Amino acid sequence: MSEMNTETILSYDADTDDAQIIRPTLFVCYGRSISEYRLQGRQIMGRPSGDNIPDIPVHARFMSRDHGYFETDGFKTNYTAVETTNGIKYKGVMVDPGAEIQLKDGDELIIPWTDEEGRDRTVILVYACTVARIRLWRDLMKASRDKLTDLADRECFTSWWEQNKDKRDYAEAFLFILDVDDFKQLNDTSGHNVGDMALKIIAQELRDAVRYDNQVCRWGGDEFAGIIPSSEIEAGKRFRELSGTIGAASADAGISLSVSIGYVDIRAVKDRGDITSLVELADKALYSIKRSGKGGIAQYQDSIDTV
Repeated sequence: MSEMNTETILSYDADTDDAQIIRPTLFVCYGRSISEYRLQGRQIMGRPSGDNIPDIPVHARFMSRDHGYFETDGFKTNYTAVETTNGIKYKGVMVDPGAEIQLKDGDELIIPWTDEEGRDRTVILVYACTVARIRLWRDLMKASRDKLTDLADRECFTSWWEQNKDKRDYAEAFLFILDVDDFKQLNDTSGHNVGDMALKIIAQELRDAVRYDNQVCRWGGDEFAGIIPSSEIEAGKRFRELSGTIGAASADAGISLSVSIGYVDIRAVKDRGDITSLVELADKALYSIKRSGKGGIAQYQDSIDTV
């Protein structure tokens, strides 16, 4: 599933006819994640590699770097297939390389693949060019987001990591758990509206700190989690910067806020896809901070290091 940030591309009023043809949009569905892309001109779909980022990126190791392309002229879109390992299906039939399809509202293109356990999987591309269908798929997108912060929820984040854990981009990476210091006290003294504002501020700073939305999530309550691709030296620096920007942004909003961050090298566990074990180790680093005064950053190792 693509990790690209969702771009708002459509506005309409209550009098708009749901069947009205509008500028085409593509929804990419991979696992529980759904991403939205505006279609215009010629756009290549495929797997990002190095500095090569396709117009419509699908972050999955089975994808070809060039998995076909879309051409949009006004309100009409054609899809052209190319030679790939997995191919792509339209109306249940594999599309021949070089074949061109004129897409209609609601059309689906399906990329089949098989996971490590031999299970059949798919990436589904849904073409939408009416208000009703775009509204429907945006509602489905919201279902996998945390209602307050609009970050990915825990299940969506876990699903994303399972799909992306073997990417070269994450050969060196750290999982972190971020916890708001004295959050209950903030709610009790300033009210839940201020508490909600604090969580939204943190969510925005997390979103700004990563390349893709799905790298971070609201883990639950006042805890957030994420995966940061980084060297060990750079990781500590990035977490210190994140803590500082959260403090500054909350101060600008009139809220006194600090956070504690525990993090762990994903190579600390045998199976890097084991989110549960990684979170347990990051939690150990986090609670070492809580015991010693809060407002700090610590890396889990055999002996926990505070940075």
